[in-house]
Amino acid sequence: MEKILLCKFLDYAAYIETCNKLRRCAFTLAEVLITLGIIGVVAALTMPTLIAKHQKQVFVNRVKQTYSIVSNAMISAVAEYGEPNTWDAFGNFDTSDPNYNVNHQNNMKNVATKYFKPYLKVIGEGQEGYQYYLVLSNGVTLTFYPDGGTTPDDSVFVQTRVYIIGSLNNNHSTFTGPSRDYSRRDFLMSFNVRSTDYRLKFFNTDEGKTRDEYKNDGQYGCNKDVPKNKRLYCGSMLFYDNWQLKDDYPW
Repeated sequence: MEKILLCKFLDYAAYIETCNKLRRCAFTLAEVLITLGIIGVVAALTMPTLIAKHQKQVFVNRVKQTYSIVSNAMISAVAEYGEPNTWDAFGNFDTSDPNYNVNHQNNMKNVATKYFKPYLKVIGEGQEGYQYYLVLSNGVTLTFYPDGGTTPDDSVFVQTRVYIIGSLNNNHSTFTGPSRDYSRRDFLMSFNVRSTDYRLKFFNTDEGKTRDEYKNDGQYGCNKDVPKNKRLYCGSMLFYDNWQLKDDYPW
């Protein structure tokens, strides 16, 4: 009987010792709350940086991908229809013609739907004034916008270039509309309709400008002193920097 009682006592003593060890290893409520507070502070400090890094990478990848997609579409269109200066979409528009506005509006629709849409994966499209837009399957909206000028007597509009504005947030307003942001959501490409150098390019990259000129241009430069809707050279600078957002990029 004494042996049995001794064994039970020893078992109980071991049990108590084990419980004491567990108590020494456990966290108090205060310690848990302090730890959670520290984790929350660290997360609050690091999350904005991680989110911004992700947004930057998404922007760069989408611009690069879309530039490649549209460039390939243009190559296909040229292979089928010839150089843009022979396309039936471009001509001189008589400003006194009662159908001037209609003709001008149909111009960009013709360019977008005949010469580009067949070679793109399009999930939506529409007309807005002189512009026509296509929504690509990668989520980028392309807005086709005419550029040119009138003759000295303002009697004829001569089209010289087509701007293609890419937008990551389905923006199809005018290319310098107040909702545009060319450093984070929009990018401007174009091609010349009067030249044999018809390659798709970013804004004025065919003029041999330097990176400093892209960055510091007073009107369209890619810097924080220029309004976001007029930073047209940001796409050009991104292309110049081999698809990298350098430290001086105005994100």
